[in-house]
Amino acid sequence: MPIKSIALKCSTAALLALALAGCQNDAAAPEPAAAPAKLPISMNAVMVSVVDSSADYIFALGNGDMPKDDHDWDMVRSATYETILSGELTKMQGTGPNDAAWAADPGWHNMAQELSTIGQEALALAEAKSGDTEAWRTLADRLVQNCLACHEAFKPEVPSQGILHEGTGRESRGESIFD
Repeated sequence: MPIKSIALKCSTAALLALALAGCQNDAAAPEPAAAPAKLPISMNAVMVSVVDSSADYIFALGNGDMPKDDHDWDMVRSATYETILSGELTKMQGTGPNDAAWAADPGWHNMAQELSTIGQEALALAEAKSGDTEAWRTLADRLVQNCLACHEAFKPEVPSQGILHEGTGRESRGESIFD
């Protein structure tokens, strides 16, 4: 199994576990005052490790790099789940220096919700195994616009605070994400 596929599955499993942990409730225990959920990592780490990685698949299909088999479509579907979850995760406060202010801002929440909406629309295309490059490109363009608007409003000076992602190099060399 390719390293990228293993990493994608591991990050999906970890995020699902985190999301589910927040949903657990002991019915016998009295309901404590709800404390806002807080991520154990910075928002920058979420953006690079989850948002960027899942976006690679939407961008790839928008550029005509189509899945070759059911396994590839499973990777695309997993990436769309991560995009949906990313929008919800980015509404939560992380450990970064600006994360509390971002999580409290309604504009931030609107952009996070748009990220989840884009993921939902991508999921519909992935479940249909759509080869409609134009539909994928439209979603990819919306995703880029969402990211750019968010960075312009909240983080214009530093894109990732030194946390790096390798997908861009592969894309610039014209290599398929599915190889």
